[in-house]
Amino acid sequence: MRENHLWNCARGIQIQTSDEIIPGFDVGFDQRICDETKDILMRFAYWVEDHFAMPVTLWVDVKYNHYLRDESGKRVGYKFYWVDFADYPVFTSWDDIPVVELPARMEHQSEESILMAFIEAISMYFIWLRQGDPRAEKPDREEMAEVLRAYLTR
Repeated sequence: MRENHLWNCARGIQIQTSDEIIPGFDVGFDQRICDETKDILMRFAYWVEDHFAMPVTLWVDVKYNHYLRDESGKRVGYKFYWVDFADYPVFTSWDDIPVVELPARMEHQSEESILMAFIEAISMYFIWLRQGDPRAEKPDREEMAEVLRAYLTR
């Protein structure tokens, strides 16, 4: 991936965190999520942690749903919650770590569609991390497809 790819932005950011805020993902699964789906998502999460800088913990809450609904009632493939940095680049409050809610049921979704939703949600994390506005800024579709291709051809 090219150097100016959104997912490479964290390499140049010197985020200062407290000891309890670790780099990478913290993933929780609804108890009804099947092992196959857990494995798919965790393999991808490990790959992301191995290839990209994630200085602030990203909590991922995997829901046993086909989709979620946003504030307007529209169906969405993920939700991203964040708190703006109080003192950028210092991030010390565990209560303020960003959160992704990700629906993941394989009955009506392919592995690639679930991964694309996850990739888009992680892209929002990188937008937030570089102090973009996740309310206004949307990830580039080609960059997201590039991440999926890189992962699938690993």
